Amino acid sequence: MSLSRVLQSGFFPGLVRWAPSSLGRLFFQYVGKLYYLFANTKERRLIRNNVRDLLRSTWHQNSERAVRPVFDGIFDHYYEKILLATKPLDYLRRFLQKRVVLVGEKNLVEAQKRGKGSLIVTAHWGAEELIPAILSMRGYPVTVILETSTPALRSILEERARGQDLELLFASDPGGVLERILGALSRGRILVTQCDEVDAWRKRKSRTIELFGHTLFFDHTLDFIARASGASVIAMYNRRLPSLRYRVVCESIALDGAVAKDVATKSLALWERYTLEAPDQWHQWKKWADMKAI
Repeated sequence: MSLSRVLQSGFFPGLVRWAPSSLGRLFFQYVGKLYYLFANTKERRLIRNNVRDLLRSTWHQNSERAVRPVFDGIFDHYYEKILLATKPLDYLRRFLQKRVVLVGEKNLVEAQKRGKGSLIVTAHWGAEELIPAILSMRGYPVTVILETSTPALRSILEERARGQDLELLFASDPGGVLERILGALSRGRILVTQCDEVDAWRKRKSRTIELFGHTLFFDHTLDFIARASGASVIAMYNRRLPSLRYRVVCESIALDGAVAKDVATKSLALWERYTLEAPDQWHQWKKWADMKAI
């Protein structure tokens, strides 16, 4: 059983709901370490090797010091997912208001004034799971593309979204999500997506990009969405800080996606920059090999 399924089953969601946030986080760290120490040593080795491989061209001999913090970031990611699904909404509002600093919000405000929607591009980096909630609780109309590892978590999130100006698009639903993405942007909504969602990439050997000193597959879906919608394109990265605090940085990629060039390339370059600055914040390590074309 995957770590995600372990932590989303049994008494773990209830523990997160009722325990103080700092205690719940520490418990997830403890359970995660036990999981990789005893239950899934194969995946632990895979992640360690992938950290070394991704960083070998940039961090050189220092890549080993990134390994342990990477696991801590993975455990925090799962904790934040359950936190969103289980804590009362009033608690989440207070939690996010107290612990989140949003930098560069003027870029988003300017984008939304155009009335053509805003495409928010992030990655599996930092506390990206919190970004839709942060924006929604600030009054922005948010649509998010996501997937869950259990039907129970999906049901919980759908229930949470009811009564909120928050739309959930599940990538595995029949018919795909592209038409619904364009529909959301045409209504002036903010759509949150991830540029490193490798399972959704259209991988071709003839279409690659150089990142992290490696040759990766290159998917241009972001370029298509930007041109077809004319939406503004914004990068947003949510950095974890000590003591369960967060710093969200909002950067403009293209004010008018219809005339912009290289939206996908610029988005991936930002993912590379943030990941090299703080590898422990990225948590897509298991899928690194799937991204490589060579």
